[in-house]
Amino acid sequence: HRVREAVVSTQSTGPGAKGETGERGNTGARGIAGIKGVQGPQGLPGAGVQGAKGQKGSAGKPGIPGDAAQTIQLNPYIVAFHSQKNVAPKCFDGMTELWTGYSFMFVDVSNTETAQPLSEPGSCWREFYPKQLLICKTDKCTDSADEYSVWLSTADIPDDVTPHDHYPYSERWTDETEDRIKDYVSRCVVCVSDYRLMAVHSYRSQKPDTTHMEKNGWVELYSGFSFIFQKASSYGMGNQMSDHGSCMQYYSPVMTVQATSHEVKWINNMPKTMWIVDAEMVEQHDIYDGPVDLEVGPGADRKRMRENYLGRCVVMHKSAKNRRVLYYAPSG
Repeated sequence: HRVREAVVSTQSTGPGAKGETGERGNTGARGIAGIKGVQGPQGLPGAGVQGAKGQKGSAGKPGIPGDAAQTIQLNPYIVAFHSQKNVAPKCFDGMTELWTGYSFMFVDVSNTETAQPLSEPGSCWREFYPKQLLICKTDKCTDSADEYSVWLSTADIPDDVTPHDHYPYSERWTDETEDRIKDYVSRCVVCVSDYRLMAVHSYRSQKPDTTHMEKNGWVELYSGFSFIFQKASSYGMGNQMSDHGSCMQYYSPVMTVQATSHEVKWINNMPKTMWIVDAEMVEQHDIYDGPVDLEVGPGADRKRMRENYLGRCVVMHKSAKNRRVLYYAPSG
């Protein structure tokens, strides 16, 4: 009984003295990250010096092709060509057609002529009609049979036919004769040319030598015969010898169509044409033998005239490779 009492007595006593510190425990698991804090104020500029310039980079890759540009010549040439046939000619390469029409030469009003150079667009009228002139005074305007217009005729006469047999002598202008009349009026075309034209004449029955021009970028466009002047009743029209209108591709002793308000004529003693002839032929002719008199009615005589007597010419144009005056026109 005494031992039991001692045990009971010990359990009822208060806490004992603090024990010694135990050994450090193991590190616990890492906690989760905290939320991001608010941004702080901007710092002060650094005090360092600027670095040196870097080396040039390598070339980049080629870009994609751009849209096509429009090249338009700054000073295009507006020119006319005459077929001397009843079919309109075509513009040559490097040209753009504007219109076609009938080959007009000049008007004769009270024996006074006003002409259109055959190389200019004013010589190509869209329509042919004889009643195109009115004389206007203070109170009224009237037409007149005394005033007439002169047009370029066709020149494609077969060598087995004379001019008198080929052309009508004259025709009255009616609905029935209109198509027949127009069959003997030359047609024309007006073109925009990218290059300049120039006629060169040999004054011989052979084509001129254009070697020097070709070396300097000129190209032959066509050849023909040297046509210098067309006369009407008292006056006439000439051609600048450098203009391509002075170089006609075909020769005919009948070059004009004379139209009044009611009649159209081809065979007429009043109009006359003048052509350059071979200078050597003229030098060999003795002026005391009288004037040179050559028949051109029969086909054989016209052929001999073309081959042996008429001066020849060529029309040259500046090569497109030498064009420089172009500018860029943006689309739209």
